[in-house]
Amino acid sequence: MSTQQTATPTGRTSTANSAWVRQVTILAVGSFAMGTDSFVLAGILPQISGGLGQTVSATGQAITVFSLTYGVTAPFLAAFTGRLPRKPLMAFALAVFVAANLASAAAPTLALLLVARVVAGLGAALYTPNASAAAATLAGPAHRGRALAAILGGLTVGTVLGVPVGTWIGQSLSWQASLIFVACVGAVALVGLLTVLPALPLPPAVPLRARFAVLAHARVVAIVGFMLLESAAAIMVYTYIADVLDDTVHAHGTTLTLLLLVWGLGGAVGAFGSGRLTDRWGADRTLTVAVGLLIVTLAAFAVSSSLPLAFVVMALNGAAGWAVSTPNNHRLTELVPHLPSVVISFNSSGIYLGQAIGAGLGGVLLGAIPATRLCYVGAGIAVVAAVLHLLIARRPATSPAPGVHT
Repeated sequence: MSTQQTATPTGRTSTANSAWVRQVTILAVGSFAMGTDSFVLAGILPQISGGLGQTVSATGQAITVFSLTYGVTAPFLAAFTGRLPRKPLMAFALAVFVAANLASAAAPTLALLLVARVVAGLGAALYTPNASAAAATLAGPAHRGRALAAILGGLTVGTVLGVPVGTWIGQSLSWQASLIFVACVGAVALVGLLTVLPALPLPPAVPLRARFAVLAHARVVAIVGFMLLESAAAIMVYTYIADVLDDTVHAHGTTLTLLLLVWGLGGAVGAFGSGRLTDRWGADRTLTVAVGLLIVTLAAFAVSSSLPLAFVVMALNGAAGWAVSTPNNHRLTELVPHLPSVVISFNSSGIYLGQAIGAGLGGVLLGAIPATRLCYVGAGIAVVAAVLHLLIARRPATSPAPGVHT
């Protein structure tokens, strides 16, 4: 019997068992597009502001509205679309995402760009949680962790490779070309999804009321609040990192692209390494190290006057920022083990709402203070996040949070 037809203990062939890898890879291509779209604008804000005749701080609100839309709408979209078939729903989400990025590239004014970014945020909010759930279903219990890591990996690779490539395209051609690049990646994912993905079973429906019931537990709110503050601190500086690095080390063009690549590589180490550290050290200790490193690196941006030092700070900052989500998810799922997908969605909302607050507040402040001063403001917000984290860690949970058991 050939290798492809070797029977497994469950009676399925090895071909069937390996099919999930190809299917999840297609889903990860979509998350790659989402990861690129979330961060690529930060590298081309000066080009966008120049093209639209707006200030950098005003143009930065394009990042704010994308993140705000995702953070606010994701829980509601998950509840309202719970009874719709998964494959057509994800295809629709990708189609909306692609169209919105093309509309963003074609926007002649900042107002129309902001509208297009809202629509892109809706597409991302509808796609990413469903892609994670679909990946887990396709892989089955034996490979669920690998499948979920692949979707997160797509977001991470989008940061590591997609953002520098998109930034280089934007600086070499035009800022519109960066958004067209994102749309093309999303279109590849859409075609792959329609071609490769099978029909998927509907997940158990969790009513909106049950989803929000977990927020009655103060500890859940505190953990999500920590995530919001940490994300706000990190994105406040990253959104305007092109201005910061131009002021400190006169980085632009290829140098800026390389610095963003190093930040993404550091982020990949933080995203994947934090899982191992959480298993070895526990979530609280891992978070203490990550948020401490974030505080130091955010402040260091303001005084990194040499290019080699800037590369080091970018790598460490990327690692610190991306090392937080996994251990924070870990302590949320320990607290609410009966509704893991729900609390993880709230953690994601905390991330995106934090990004919206950080980018929005940073844009307001940038009109009044130099870009380097934003680094100190971001470090200050990270200190508040660290204090909240330490308060959470000092009072460990004594019982799971109440909620609807499934």
